[in-house]
Amino acid sequence: MNDTRQNGRTAHRLTRRTLIQGLGAASVAAATPRILRAQNKSQVIVIGAGLSGLGAALLLQDAGLDVQVIEGRGRIGGRVQSYRNIPGAPEAGGTAFGPGYARLVDAANRHGVELIDITPIVPYFFSRELVLDNEFISAQDWPTHAKNPFPDAAKKIMPWAYLPMTVGPNNPLRTPEAWLEPANADLDISLHAYLRQAGMSDATIRVAYDANPSWGSSSHDVSALMALSAWFFTGMQRRLAAGGKIMGYTAKGGNQAIPEGMAGALKHEVLLNRTVVGIRSGTSGAEVHCADGTVYRADRVICSVPCSVLKRIRIEPMLTGRQAIAVNTLRSQVINQVHIVPKKPFWEADGLNPNMFTNGLAGSLFAEHKGDRPEDITSLTCWIRGHYAQWMDQVDERDAVAAVIAEIERLRPAAKGQLEVIEYKSWYRDPFAAGDWAVWQPGQITAFGTQVANSHGRIHFCGEHTAVSNRGMEGALESGDRVALEVLSAVG
Repeated sequence: MNDTRQNGRTAHRLTRRTLIQGLGAASVAAATPRILRAQNKSQVIVIGAGLSGLGAALLLQDAGLDVQVIEGRGRIGGRVQSYRNIPGAPEAGGTAFGPGYARLVDAANRHGVELIDITPIVPYFFSRELVLDNEFISAQDWPTHAKNPFPDAAKKIMPWAYLPMTVGPNNPLRTPEAWLEPANADLDISLHAYLRQAGMSDATIRVAYDANPSWGSSSHDVSALMALSAWFFTGMQRRLAAGGKIMGYTAKGGNQAIPEGMAGALKHEVLLNRTVVGIRSGTSGAEVHCADGTVYRADRVICSVPCSVLKRIRIEPMLTGRQAIAVNTLRSQVINQVHIVPKKPFWEADGLNPNMFTNGLAGSLFAEHKGDRPEDITSLTCWIRGHYAQWMDQVDERDAVAAVIAEIERLRPAAKGQLEVIEYKSWYRDPFAAGDWAVWQPGQITAFGTQVANSHGRIHFCGEHTAVSNRGMEGALESGDRVALEVLSAVG
């Protein structure tokens, strides 16, 4: 909590200003040999037009360097993706953010992106129908229901709130960086083992976590250190918002507008549809090779690609040691979404909340309140995680979507024939992501948590998986700051 650079916008600007002034644009240019400057298309190539890569590119551009960003997709944003063909522009990645996301709020303000206060719609998000083993269980019945495995003192807590409310106050981590400290290595065990040590039963863990896992496919394949770090970050954000009038934001037109605004501030247009297949680091420069045969040359390369994709890219010289293990084994979250526009408000017909938390194929269903009034429902988003998401990624996309819709209609007969699917997103099948956020498995944090972001010759790495103090979109921007300063120090 004492790291004001990570969470305070003023300190963030001071850090930028101090380093840029200290190095100076002239000194940076002078540090690059004249022959190299003449031969290279740019001084720095940034791979990836997501928040981390764009944040780094803008910092380096502000320092006077010539920067070119290339992106494999045909759009800006990386894992921040907004579906503008659906009313309200719901998000496939990067759903919402709190006022404590100082970097992200600053980026929106700096690049003219209007932010929308979501405080009026937050209560709708926390109200859901609970469905366990096909049975609807009301909040009134839950405390005494036979399927409630929680201890007597916690019987009233709904499953989706149980772990944050019970583990959060007893979190052994005390600082944002503590998850990487050797003193906490004993917590780098499975979340299941940690919760069992805390006295929770297998039944409690199945309902409170495994029904809709935030990381991994179950509590067995995610490190407790990662979960504790994420809960610490969430708690920190909640404390930063406490007492304020605003609980969170989204960007007008979708959160993808923020990286798009950042890209618009670059001197060189982002080059889209550039699929990187190789990166070479030499004594006098670096090269980025693309699938179409194009080669980009620069003094330094910044790679914001997640490990789940980076392992498919040829790097010369090869990565070695723990960093090589990290790139080849650190996975990204398997998660799927079905975006639906209801033809009729079927929830009015059956008298139930449109939101559902299930332990079946329907996963978690949420109504998007992005209309003119807080109560307006513009679309529905079904989030499928864990083993069900893995199954969906192994079958035909049409069959996967049809199965989810059939499951919703089976649980909610009033919805039959009323669900128009507009978009389906499998992050695992996205070739430039191979999953969403990074998932640290048991033992991986102590094995290579501090090595994954190490520079490799003239190649530098960023991305949310390399963040230390923040998660999600804010973590991506944190990593962009760090790698930009790393490059500036290298060329200075």
